[in-house]
Amino acid sequence: MQGVEYRVLGPLEVLLNGEPVVVPAGKSRVLLATLLLRPNRFVSVDELVDRLWDGSPPSIDRAHKTLQMTVARLRQALGAANCVTTTTNGYSAEVDDLDLLRFRALAGSDPHAALWLWRGPVLANVSSEPLHREDVAPLVAERLTAVERRVELDLDRGLSAELVPELRALTAEHPLRERFWVQLMVALYRSDQQAAALDAFRRVSTLLAEELGIDPGPGLREVHQSILRAEPDLSVRRETAVPRQLPPDLARFTGRADDLAQLDHLLPAGTAGQAVVITAIAGSAGVGKTALAVRWAHRVRGRFPDGQLAVNLRGYDRDEPLDPHDALGQLLRGLGLSSGEIPGDTEQRIGLYRSLLADRRVLVLLDNARTADQVRPLLPAGGRSVVVITSRSDLRGLVALNDAKVLRLGTLPLPDAVQLLEKVIGADRTSAEPVATAELARLCACLPLALRIAASMLAGEPHRRVQDLVDQLKSGNRLAELEVGDDRRAAVRSAFDLSYQQLSSDERRMFRVLGLAPRADFTPRSAGALLGVPSSRALTLLRALARAHLVEEYAPMRFSLHDLLQLHGRECARNEESEEDSRAAVVRFLDHHLHSVDRADRAIRSSRTELPLTEHEPVVEVIEFADRDEALSWCRREHDVLVEICEFALAEGYLEHAWQLPTGMWGYLHVHGSTEDFIHLNTIALEAARLLGNRYAEAVALSTLGSTYKNTYRHEESLRLLHEALRIRQEIGHVHGIASTAGELASNYLWLGQHDESLRYARISVEHRRMIGDESGWAMSMNSLAWVLCLNGNFAEAVEIAGVALEVHTRLGRSTVVMLDTLAQAHAGLHELDEAVRIYRDMIASESLASEGMRERIEILANAAEIFSRAGDRTAALSCAREALTLAERSGQARVEKVRRILQELEAS
Repeated sequence: MQGVEYRVLGPLEVLLNGEPVVVPAGKSRVLLATLLLRPNRFVSVDELVDRLWDGSPPSIDRAHKTLQMTVARLRQALGAANCVTTTTNGYSAEVDDLDLLRFRALAGSDPHAALWLWRGPVLANVSSEPLHREDVAPLVAERLTAVERRVELDLDRGLSAELVPELRALTAEHPLRERFWVQLMVALYRSDQQAAALDAFRRVSTLLAEELGIDPGPGLREVHQSILRAEPDLSVRRETAVPRQLPPDLARFTGRADDLAQLDHLLPAGTAGQAVVITAIAGSAGVGKTALAVRWAHRVRGRFPDGQLAVNLRGYDRDEPLDPHDALGQLLRGLGLSSGEIPGDTEQRIGLYRSLLADRRVLVLLDNARTADQVRPLLPAGGRSVVVITSRSDLRGLVALNDAKVLRLGTLPLPDAVQLLEKVIGADRTSAEPVATAELARLCACLPLALRIAASMLAGEPHRRVQDLVDQLKSGNRLAELEVGDDRRAAVRSAFDLSYQQLSSDERRMFRVLGLAPRADFTPRSAGALLGVPSSRALTLLRALARAHLVEEYAPMRFSLHDLLQLHGRECARNEESEEDSRAAVVRFLDHHLHSVDRADRAIRSSRTELPLTEHEPVVEVIEFADRDEALSWCRREHDVLVEICEFALAEGYLEHAWQLPTGMWGYLHVHGSTEDFIHLNTIALEAARLLGNRYAEAVALSTLGSTYKNTYRHEESLRLLHEALRIRQEIGHVHGIASTAGELASNYLWLGQHDESLRYARISVEHRRMIGDESGWAMSMNSLAWVLCLNGNFAEAVEIAGVALEVHTRLGRSTVVMLDTLAQAHAGLHELDEAVRIYRDMIASESLASEGMRERIEILANAAEIFSRAGDRTAALSCAREALTLAERSGQARVEKVRRILQELEAS
């Protein structure tokens, strides 16, 4: 923030244009100090609460509210100097001019200037024991490291005698810090005080033994031996170079705030180091692992005054992976050793590398690792350095044996992907075509590499529309288009190829066949069907692909991959699989879903016509369901997958599956109650049936569509479809189908008020159900007949017929809800309101209504509301009407307007 300076290396101070800004004492000051000690970093609400109340907040809700008020007061006090920004579940201090940042930037190269920034005890005017204990203490340790470096520089300048008093004070104040003792011994020796130097060694040896039970470290022992040998050129220890090897940061780096925050949390608070592994999910190639690692390394490099090392391990590269021996050679040269000083033996290189880093604080970036064994020799010993590793593998061996922490990196969220495009091609172009820009991001699967390649294509042609590139990617080969011709690294396909080639032959084939599926969402059973292997073997291969980040296990036993990876798999299948094998894989995949849908429909529906299903190979595993609820749950979970499979089957010519899948979903769709899905899927079934010339299938689809259109009040179209279905069924002699379609015609004519026609078709339905011995279907048709009689005013006959239907379904153990509804309406017609009310109360209390289809539930609740209202029970009437309206609005049922009118009349009465 221009004109604002923040200071924490001494009393907390904020200066605005050189003038102090008063920061209120108490929690406001603790809050600001906590944020400034983590500049430009996310700090969670929980962490801030812990600091403000020393781990003992009054209550979570009260603490969070108090924190919000503290933030508001602090922002008000800072005014134009406010730096506190709100992030998801936390806050951050966004600052540029902060003495802590300047100190860290200078500590490695100019410790004298860095130490001049310290104005006294850190945050002396901030009262917080946990803050000083947990946050200030590591910062003081950073200052002591800078003091050590400053003293080393002063010793090199020949200021030995002048440094002796200061070093005596430092060893007295920090008696266990061996580096100060080494420097004191050197200063004394160079000041012709050899005896005093040896006495200093004896004193520190005794101190270490008594306090810690250890011997002096190698630095002290080396200097001691050099003094005993009276070496003329005694030095503190060989100075290693201060490497600055980080690759350049990306100026247009976008997003990843949460990932950067997670890395910040992994960074040790004090001097203890740990390995950090950055990996990726949903396809590591091109996801931006290196960019994230480099961005974070630049953000925190000030905390590593002894430098930053970086090496590309070429784990996934066209060249051979870099072996640990050669990688150690690069790292040692980065530390200032010449080729002649680097041992030829690998174990000696490891020892020398770890010795040089033992007392130093260095950030090591190991990019593009392939295996844990490649990385393990490159991990420093001691606990002051931090290692960041990027890899397309999850390197789980490092997690198991080296306490590595894993950050799995995914593709960018759509808003961040759009922002990245904007940064490259300019806000004027993206704002002019926002829809096309979002579509471009989606076509790039929000993969950073693909986004940058696409953006570079537009940046090179400033007059080209974004929509033009969208059209080009949609109409052509996306993988072929997303590459820069003169740079093999800037190609999505090449990046994927490198991962693909590292797989075993079975893993490669699994990846290929996954590309053949219509939707990139798999279970072990469906993937096993594609490959033609048992689900247990498929799971092993899927997990192997997940470790290589070519698929993602986004939920237990559910796997997916993004669009570009699926395109790559499809391309590999086209190049490496025969057309016959590819088609067989798809058929097995479709069979798995078709036969599982059929099993679900059997569990959901008490009465159904068996489908003439296609046979399936024995290796295809079909899901069996214990009960109706389990079947419905599976259908809901697989809903989107099943819809896309139906569309795919029609588009790709798998016509038997294209009509049988929607037909097998009837029971689920009936309960689910989506009119839109019914129409869409059965339109697919109708087209497939007609392409096949299958009149049985055509009649099934026509009848289902006709029934659905009836429910949306499209009666003319419904009658046309139902009569066409009835004609076909009469021609082919499908008695069960005749009964079903006649029942739908009866209902349709009833809604149109043509009661004579309704009665005629209702009786046809009853007769044909009786002919085939379908007791349950006959009872349902009898109930429909009773309903028509109700509307014709024949209530006594309706009671009798509905009673018979109820008796049959009760004996069969089938649902009796619709029969009870009809019976209640018939009693109400006979002015027997008490009996009608009793029936509805019992029905609702038993919760049996919940297992019915959506249309039936809406109808019955609306009917019950009217009966309760007539009986004077306004509360029960309102409850039923409101529930009916909620269901009707959610499912898009045509009854919504009628139910709304019922509710409005009840509310107005």
